Amino acid sequence: MLVGALLGTGFMSWRAGDLPFAPRDMCWGSLSPDVAEALFTDTDVRSDELPLRRATEDSMHTECSMQGFGSDELESEVTASVRTLGELRGAQAWDWTRQYLSSRMTPLGDGITGMASSQRAWVALPTSCHERSYEPGEKPPLRVVTLASGASDPDSVNEVDARRGLDAMSRAVVRLANGVMERYGCEGRYPDPPKLPGPPEGKSVKALDNDRLCGLHGVELPGWARGEDVSAARTTPGTKPDGPVTGGVRSCDVGRPFALNRIRLTTVADPQLADVVSHVLGERAAPLGGDGKGAHAAGLAVYTADCQRGRAAFVAWEPNPADETDDTARGPGRDRRSLALTVLPSYVKTEAKRAGCGEVNVKVPNLPST
Repeated sequence: MLVGALLGTGFMSWRAGDLPFAPRDMCWGSLSPDVAEALFTDTDVRSDELPLRRATEDSMHTECSMQGFGSDELESEVTASVRTLGELRGAQAWDWTRQYLSSRMTPLGDGITGMASSQRAWVALPTSCHERSYEPGEKPPLRVVTLASGASDPDSVNEVDARRGLDAMSRAVVRLANGVMERYGCEGRYPDPPKLPGPPEGKSVKALDNDRLCGLHGVELPGWARGEDVSAARTTPGTKPDGPVTGGVRSCDVGRPFALNRIRLTTVADPQLADVVSHVLGERAAPLGGDGKGAHAAGLAVYTADCQRGRAAFVAWEPNPADETDDTARGPGRDRRSLALTVLPSYVKTEAKRAGCGEVNVKVPNLPST
């Protein structure tokens, strides 16, 4: 457990305003008191951290926990970590993908490979942060710095708190990445992120166009899936459905205005991230045919293709797939309907062109059409 590890290795703790000691920078000397305090509504902030190791046998390299206290009771917590995503497989890879590539996440811009929301943030570390050099053509695993606070997809966050959280998380994760790079001896530093587009809470949820799902021409919501429960969509802030995949990732969540959990469509044009996404399904998943490679299982379909910039990945995910015993989820011949598989071919065909992959056709199992 993390607590045991902290006690075993020793921990650092800091309280804002503690005297006679001056406040210290948190999380491996990366976050100044003002940057750390902005992550909380509380004024009493403490941190416990594991040593910043260069490498371990698992995909989690280290953690730092920052905690906000009110009346000497824990009220909130933000966890920083350094992870090697390229080593994640199966459920671990999917858990990270689901949380950190959702439509709540805003690209950081200014040449920074990373995203942020009011609850999550991540930044990719440069290849100079790896322990060894790589041969030409050899791909180093993607290593990231992350921040997490509360649920990745909270039921309700007002726009004021979401704006404050987005600004605080985006600044903190970039400062954290710079601190890690300095300690690792990596080349380069990232500038503070610019003022990001408004967070997706509220105003960015738009009425759904059934004939242009997520604003994509040629991608339609099948007739059997239309209705009041599928009436709204939210797309990655700062991106346009008919434009390039800004920041390497574009997601769209579809459902009801306050419960966008019917289907998520995600395009990952960044090759390193696409490699992570390609490993979210295990060997037991059913393969998909076509011009690329893919598989599907339990409401999740992942398809990859070789493109001009390298590998790209396309994901169609039903967070709550219909139960196998539900007759309303079955079409003629009582075959189970899959919204993810129904939408995937047209989605990949449309998005692959924008990602520089050319014409990519997907073959899925025969599905009922009505």
